[in-house]
Formats: sequence, C-alpha cells, structure tokens
Amino acid sequence: MNMKVTASFIDKFLEKTNRKFLFFLIFFLVIAASISVLHALNIANTYGTSDFQYSPTVLFLEKINPYEYFMAGNLDRRIMLSQHPVYAHITYIILAPLALLEWEIARLAWSILNFIVALYCVILISKFCKLKFFETIIICLIFFCSTPFRNCIANGQHTFFVLLFFCALMINTKNLRNFFLGFSYFKYSFMPLLGFFILFRNGPKGLIISLIFFIIGWLFFSFYLSQNPFETLFQPMQTAFNQGFDQTLARGDLFTILGYLKTFELDFNLNLFKIIVLLIVSLFLAKHISKINNRMLILSLLLIGNLFTFGHLMYDYIV
Repeated sequence: MNMKVTASFIDKFLEKTNRKFLFFLIFFLVIAASISVLHALNIANTYGTSDFQYSPTVLFLEKINPYEYFMAGNLDRRIMLSQHPVYAHITYIILAPLALLEWEIARLAWSILNFIVALYCVILISKFCKLKFFETIIICLIFFCSTPFRNCIANGQHTFFVLLFFCALMINTKNLRNFFLGFSYFKYSFMPLLGFFILFRNGPKGLIISLIFFIIGWLFFSFYLSQNPFETLFQPMQTAFNQGFDQTLARGDLFTILGYLKTFELDFNLNLFKIIVLLIVSLFLAKHISKINNRMLILSLLLIGNLFTFGHLMYDYIV
C-alpha cells in the first residue's frame, strides 16, 4: 500500500516538474524566437530583401523581358540588389500586385507574407502529424530561431512557398495533389526530383497535370510581352547560368562538389555534365522514394534529396 502511495506521489511530482520545465522551455523559446523574427524583419526592411523578385516584376509590367534585360548586362541597373530573374515565368505574374506598390511598402508586405506562410507550414505539418498543441508551439518556436529562417526572411527569399507547395503531398485527391505540387516548379532547383517522383508515382498524366500552372505562366508571360514562347521557354535557366553560382556560399551538395572539376581544365562542357549527372541521381532517388507509402517520409526525403543534389544557399535549408 505504501509503495502504491509512493509511486503515485512520484508520478505527480514528475508530472508537475515536467510541466514547469515545459513552461520554462516555452518562455525561453518565445524570447529567443521573438528576437530572431524581429531581427529578420529589421534586416529585411532596412538593407535586406535583396532576393525578392520586385524589380524584375516591375520590368515585366512595363512589358520589358526581365531575362533579356539582365542577360544584356542590366545596363541601367533597374534590376536591384541580387534580384536576378532566375525563377520561372509564373513568378512575375503572381508578384505583379506587389510590384504596383512602392519598394519600401512592397518589401514590408513581402516580409510579413513570408512570415505568415512559414507559420502556416508549421501548423499544417503539425496537424497532419497529429502533434499536440504544446509540441506544435515548441517546434514552431525552434523553427523561428533557426538561421535559415532568419536568412530567408531577411533576404526576401521565396523558399517558404516551395515548402508550402510541397505540403500538397498531404492532399488525398491525386490530380489535385499533383496540380498544387507543380506550383513549386517556379524555383527550378526543387523541380527535377519532384517531377521524376510524380512521373514514377502517377505516370505521364500526373506529370502533365503538375506542369499546368508552369505552362500557363510561361504562355501568359510570352503573349503579354508579344514574344515567341519557344524563345522565352529556356530564358530562366539561361539567366541562371549567365549569373553564375558562388560555390563558396553553398553547402555539401552534389552540384557544388561537381563544380570543383573546373580546376582540372577538362575538355567538355562542365555545366552540361553537371546537369546530366544531377538528373540521373534525381531519377534514381525519385524511383525509390515513389515506392514509399508514408507521405510525411516522402515529403522529408524529397526535400532532403533536393538539398543533397542541386546547389542551395543557406535560406533554402528552411525546408
């Protein structure tokens, strides 16, 4: 009897201790996360937001092709900061409402929108995993404390939206799921592995459905500028290769590692070689990931697989 009373007392003591520790942990994380978020927003709205595709979108609204303008040398410096147009055509159509605003207002709106999308992603994934309220709070606060989170907000990056669109894996209806997954194609570095995955998982029809949003953006972009769609199709990738990629800023991905082959002065096109190798690796990974039935595991592997293969800077690691 005494042993039962003692055991009950110990359980209550541990429960009370764990509760106190939990509240202390949350209190500490709230302070740390608040500092992190405010610091990111401050950078974004003083001298940051360098990657936000504002100025290329302004050019697009003026019926100037931002890809051609940049590849021609950006002579009048109308493309600001690091806002190089290396995203899919649909990007400049979706961002058009923000490009109608003054720069200071637009970048503030973009920072707030980024924060809201980041918060929604955490809530969406937590609900899908059936996490408890306090677990969701703790995960959310830790996420806000992370360096990639601050980097993404401060630079005005677009990767939170990639994460949001990848969350379409949680949609039960196959065609609807593939359609919304295709929204993430606006950032090419996340496209190949996902595209191959959809192809293996749902066949050519699934892949075509995932490309609908991408194709609509490309055609609208071309017709709005009165340009040949076949000429504009590959301009985002041409721009990406034209601007180059600073390997010293990247992490241990296959794209960066292969880039060091240039030191050997090889007699073949290194960019083409890297693309072929990355596509083969992506094909191999996608084939094996497509056989998995756990959707949260699929989401994790697709995102990590992308970070492993294609070149990504710190902000992309928020995925």
